[in-house]
Amino acid sequence: MADQIEQAGQAVAQPVLEMVAEWGRVYLRITDVWLARGVAIGAFYLANRALTMLAVRRAVERRDPDNPDQPADPQVGLEAEVDSLLVPVIFYSQLGYEYFASISNGPFLKSCLQREMEKIGYERKIKLSLTRWNLPNLPEDRAVQEEKAREEGSVTDTPEEEKEEAMEVTKPLLHVELQDGPLKELTANLQPYKDLPTAQRFFKAYSCLEKAVVILNSASSSGYKEGEGVEHLLEGLMLMECVGPDAVNPVLYDRSWLHLDKTHLDNHVFAQLQANPNSTPCLLIQALQLPHGHTRIDAINHVIDIVLQHGDTDPIYKHLTYMYCALGITTLAVTKQAGLALSAYASALMYKPDDMLTLQLTALCSVSVSVSQAIRQFRHFLAKAPSCHEAVPWALYHLASLYSQQDTYVHRDTILHYYNMAQEADTNRLPAFKQVQSEHTEPASKGYKQVMVYVQAS
Repeated sequence: MADQIEQAGQAVAQPVLEMVAEWGRVYLRITDVWLARGVAIGAFYLANRALTMLAVRRAVERRDPDNPDQPADPQVGLEAEVDSLLVPVIFYSQLGYEYFASISNGPFLKSCLQREMEKIGYERKIKLSLTRWNLPNLPEDRAVQEEKAREEGSVTDTPEEEKEEAMEVTKPLLHVELQDGPLKELTANLQPYKDLPTAQRFFKAYSCLEKAVVILNSASSSGYKEGEGVEHLLEGLMLMECVGPDAVNPVLYDRSWLHLDKTHLDNHVFAQLQANPNSTPCLLIQALQLPHGHTRIDAINHVIDIVLQHGDTDPIYKHLTYMYCALGITTLAVTKQAGLALSAYASALMYKPDDMLTLQLTALCSVSVSVSQAIRQFRHFLAKAPSCHEAVPWALYHLASLYSQQDTYVHRDTILHYYNMAQEADTNRLPAFKQVQSEHTEPASKGYKQVMVYVQAS
């Protein structure tokens, strides 16, 4: 206890370090479960101010594991109000806010604070709630989605029906009249999020794909330039980041997608190639449909060679990055050699250094080469990707898993941070996307559970 008192004194005496301007804040209310308001905990705080604030800081604050000398974000403010016990939680960045939102959306924060309070002698059960949200810098789309979360409410004791409502924040909020087309329903599902960059990318993709269907299904292609329908197909596939045959073929032929007639498309492509054997759009759409194997590698390489010969006059020259990604994933699937795939991704990045798909594939491929390199690559992707990108939860789970492979105890705060953010991002994903598959979540969950063992033992 003497050590705790000394640490608490140092914590209180330490001024808040100068850093970037305040990004936002919320107040954390700590009350007793069985007593009115916070009579007991208020009295305990008045008698043990320093120790109480130390316990709250230990439960709430987060420091960047890569910059331990930087102030905490979120940071517990010095001024506490004895109305029950009301303490400000200050955010200096959106990352600090995201972290706090993730740990307060479930039992973790309450269990941590309960444990810290018990360590300093307060053994009554506590209840947490959040009030006075002030988030002026939160993007408008997030602000709308989280309006209800800004109302004061229990952090952990939410009824099941309210939990389900919170999980539904990304469902469509309005009915939208849209033009008829095979992707009408998918487009409608994203309409409430039309201002988000990922939704805009998919709108453009759906538009390209539906234009392709109109052209390819027309009785006569007069009025359209050679290969225009196939070019629209490729544009849509590229925007959706579909590169493997398991992603390309369903979009082309499944009933829930374009539901093209394969024979009709094959005949159209064949006719175009008879007229122009070097029609790169037709050669590429053929290659993309092939199963992983040496034939697919050769076919994609053949297209790349022709495009490079044509230069920027080729109609799909702008898609070279996409082609190298397709080459890379098939090369890895066939040869199991990460180095060869990484070479293809390096070529892709020469044409688009910040291409989201290439950054994802590079990070995933790096896992088999070096854990530390993979961590750098996943963090680089997250730094470039919009928070609504469909691969963000997947990348966060990978980071939690990778850090647990190094040293679960040393990186426990980092694992907790990425795992909680992954769960939040997965829950709040746009309705067009599925949850992250268990093969990616389970390794991260294993690391998280090991961290919890350390936390409970401390």
